[in-house]
Amino acid sequence: MSKAIESKTPPITIIIVSFNNIRTIQKCVDTISTQDYPKEKIELLNIDGGSTDQTVHILKKYGFRLIQSHISNNAEAQRAIGLKNAKNNLIVSIDADNYLPHDHWLQQMVQPFIDDPDVVHSGTLHFHYDKKDTIYNRYCALFGVLDPVVFYIGRPDRNAYYDRIPKYGRIVKETSNYFILKFTKETLTTVGCNGIAYRKDVLLKYANSSERDFLHIDVFADLIDHGFNIFAVVKTDVAHDTAVSIPQLIKKRIAFLNKYFLKSNVQSPQRRYFIYNPRSLRDRVNLFLFVLYTITLIKPLFDSIKVYVRKHDPASFLHPLMCWVFLYSYAKASVDNLLNRK
Repeated sequence: MSKAIESKTPPITIIIVSFNNIRTIQKCVDTISTQDYPKEKIELLNIDGGSTDQTVHILKKYGFRLIQSHISNNAEAQRAIGLKNAKNNLIVSIDADNYLPHDHWLQQMVQPFIDDPDVVHSGTLHFHYDKKDTIYNRYCALFGVLDPVVFYIGRPDRNAYYDRIPKYGRIVKETSNYFILKFTKETLTTVGCNGIAYRKDVLLKYANSSERDFLHIDVFADLIDHGFNIFAVVKTDVAHDTAVSIPQLIKKRIAFLNKYFLKSNVQSPQRRYFIYNPRSLRDRVNLFLFVLYTITLIKPLFDSIKVYVRKHDPASFLHPLMCWVFLYSYAKASVDNLLNRK
């Protein structure tokens, strides 16, 4: 399907999209700067959405080339701009609130592309767990999700902390450092952000998106439509520093749902990947079960206990509350969407 990446250290482009990320950006670039990947083979690219703080200044100080996005404060559009402007074929996308957990991380993420010419995307098996982290960050790492709805629908961001083997997709190979999986659009998890690597050539050729309607999950669903269904899951993790309060979390989730999920599902034929597909019996059943679980509390509490037994962290007991928070967010966004359509 494609040419093999021959070099053990192929040239890569690291892309960070940013918008007023002063809280996290220093630590993010610090963990990038200590990587043992050859510095002469790394292009550093920043696509900024109109930051008014010191975010861009810090990135420039670390050698990032700045491209000011003509679409302000839109991370998805910025990803597309970065993809088009990257000089190298192998892209490493690191969000501004991601931290790399060790100095071999880049080499680990790139290795599957070197070994297998059909790999189009590599992601981490887990979110990084740190017992000194905030309770919500620890919760996300323990359950492998930022959103408990996807935990029960079956399209999680990462594996739960206690799962050492990918639960979704078909494993076709395992090495000491990574799994190779085949996905269908129905089994594809929420790939495309928070510390991943991917190939520019296939996305530019087959992604069915302009800059304004680019969405990191949809474009990899496009690749599957064209037969590019080989993904790597690397046996490592990446830190995702959300640091949001519950009111902020609700506000952000409702905004995300209205912008990318509900309106696109109902009104636009351009979405190709659905976290929840209303036409799928499986998804309808799983969504009903999520609502039932949340209202009765029994299953979320059982899952909290299961995680706590494996990792004695009280953050696991945040799960029933998060189920209620996200149930409210989805319900509020759905009602707002219906009212706006009238």
